Amino acid sequence: MNKVLQTPLLLVAVIFLLWGGIAIVSANFDSSNLPDSQIAISTKLMGISQKDIARVQMEARIALNSIPQILGIEYRKTTQIKIVYSGICNAIGGIVSLPISHVRDKSAPIIHEVTHIIAKHESNSFFSEGLAVYFQEKFGKFNSFPNFSVPLDDLVRNYKDQLMHITKLKNDNEIFGLVGTEKRKIAYIEAGSFINFLVVKYGEQKLADLHNSSSLNYKKIYGKKVNDLEAEWKNHVFGRGSLIKG
Repeated sequence: MNKVLQTPLLLVAVIFLLWGGIAIVSANFDSSNLPDSQIAISTKLMGISQKDIARVQMEARIALNSIPQILGIEYRKTTQIKIVYSGICNAIGGIVSLPISHVRDKSAPIIHEVTHIIAKHESNSFFSEGLAVYFQEKFGKFNSFPNFSVPLDDLVRNYKDQLMHITKLKNDNEIFGLVGTEKRKIAYIEAGSFINFLVVKYGEQKLADLHNSSSLNYKKIYGKKVNDLEAEWKNHVFGRGSLIKG
């Protein structure tokens, strides 16, 4: 072969081999070499930095350290987190899935999704999503859905004329499944703001009692019906005399 061609071809071959080696390492990454046996992070994708992995692990650890204590429960399971190519952030079947784009731009609501793994009542979307949104804002980076770094109560005030009654939301799981809609976003914001109000007004112990009840009986835990708590929430966010359209 012409010596003039040999050098460029050899260089290409070396680059290909090196790139292939990096790709294999990335594609088979797992978190077993990271110092936290309760968090298992895995991916089959290429090009994910150790810094991104460490950030995911750090936020998951914050959730595991804080949320069970507040809710008065024990959680000893290994939290499984997969970084995937596309889709939305979710927690299904006990596994958190985070699209790589959200990990890279730091918009993945990691504490939100880990809350779904830790907490009960996944069959009641209002309470489940409210807890997750509340804890994400309290403990994590909240430059993610639904409030994107804007305080929840500020957004509630911004959406005043579009809000739904809490008494409706707590019995309507379908609204929380309308991916990509403004209605779903507002429902998440309301749920998170309402949970925040309950903690501010009545404390974390009452929230733990509600979480650990079998039927989410607000009247039994707070001594008031949900519509009365809703009126208090409105007064807390808007001031007295505020109205929310149904």
